[in-house]
Amino acid sequence: MAVVVGFIPTEVGFKALAAAREEAEQRGGPLVVVNVLRAGIEEDPRHADEQQLEIARDELRRTTVRVAFRQETTEDDIADVLLQVVEEERAELLVLGVRRQNDLARHLLGLTVQKLLLSSPSDVLVV
Repeated sequence: MAVVVGFIPTEVGFKALAAAREEAEQRGGPLVVVNVLRAGIEEDPRHADEQQLEIARDELRRTTVRVAFRQETTEDDIADVLLQVVEEERAELLVLGVRRQNDLARHLLGLTVQKLLLSSPSDVLVV
């Protein structure tokens, strides 16, 4: 069964990527790496550029499972995009990295994680 990871190009995002790789290998894969872009927002540290995606690909080159990268653009809730991918891929597991930079980021991310924990049809691993 598939493992989906919500990827952001930060230290915690790469930790989530590593955890998702391990889970996918244990479960027999595939691994789907999803980076969500906010429509109309140019500068967002959660948006992975091509160089950051290539670094993530390099991290996964030696994995024993099939890997797919998806960059999805939305004007809606990031959680809704991840939930849609989980359903489309019939994922067994959703992996998320939690970052704690400041009170506002922690609160906003907390809402996304809470929605995913409560709504995901799959298990959720928070790194």
